[in-house]
Amino acid sequence: MSEGDKMEGTEEKKLAWLQPELMNRFKRNLKHGDLLHAYLFEGTTGTGKKEMAMWLAQSLFCQDKVDGSPCGVCLNCKRVADHQHPDVLEIEPDGLSIKVDQVRELKTEFSKSGVESRQKVFIVTDVEKMTVGAANSLLKFLEEPDGTVVAFLLTTAKNRILPTILSRCQLVHFSPLPKQILLQELEKLEISEKQGALLVHLTNSLDSAVEMNRNEWFNEAREIIWKWFHQISKNEKQAFIFVQTDIITHFKERENQQLALDMLLLAYRDALMLYYRSVDLLAFPQHQDVLNRFQQKVNGKKLTESIEMILTSKKKLESNVSAQGVFEQLTLLLMD
Repeated sequence: MSEGDKMEGTEEKKLAWLQPELMNRFKRNLKHGDLLHAYLFEGTTGTGKKEMAMWLAQSLFCQDKVDGSPCGVCLNCKRVADHQHPDVLEIEPDGLSIKVDQVRELKTEFSKSGVESRQKVFIVTDVEKMTVGAANSLLKFLEEPDGTVVAFLLTTAKNRILPTILSRCQLVHFSPLPKQILLQELEKLEISEKQGALLVHLTNSLDSAVEMNRNEWFNEAREIIWKWFHQISKNEKQAFIFVQTDIITHFKERENQQLALDMLLLAYRDALMLYYRSVDLLAFPQHQDVLNRFQQKVNGKKLTESIEMILTSKKKLESNVSAQGVFEQLTLLLMD
């Protein structure tokens, strides 16, 4: 097998593993030449949305297709993969949002013929982060599609996209990878079940899970949150002080503070599943004895209320409420 064949097989296998049904569907579409002009790919992070968009872009410019699918190794396929093809334009948020000027630039590109052919492809990542002005501007050329243009809009939050944009795109749902399958893949990489269990609850991406497992900050974070939960579960007053001494000093960024609450939420979810004897996959299997003792002291109503408190705290963080205040108040409520 040539090196090129190996490259092609690797890309095909990755997408076929992430989204086998969608892969087969798009292969049929490519074989019959019936791609639509605009798609909205929606699903959680790590489900293959960007990879599929890039693969489909390759298919439109490939010089050596196989049954309509891209070879992955010709000059055009490599340029698309390297983000160097002049007729494949990618847009992502500039800071916190996609701004109207970015969409105007996109519209200008839409109005031109392709540099090397009549075909053009546009990939817009995190389309839900468009400003209202940018989203309204996007509608214009979605309403007047050109047969030589294909647009792929990618989102993790379909509910935040204007209905008018949704109605002009073919919606494609990317299902998350089942946790047990992802855990098995991590075990193949010598990441134990005890290490991997929490990872598969936090991400659907194998690459992200591996990266997190290697991250020293994340591994410290995991231990800090478990210690905090353990203190709360025993109603130790130290839990309140722990927020100031360990939580706030380690979780400094807003994104990391949300992650802290996600991990705490998973600890309470584990306890709730044990309480109702409905366990699928614990996030903290190495601490099952502690979780069992905790759920025996409380009841299902208390555990459910605790989970609701954590979810409310997450919303407060999203509203830019002081993180220390959120964590301190939550600690007191959970120990009440």
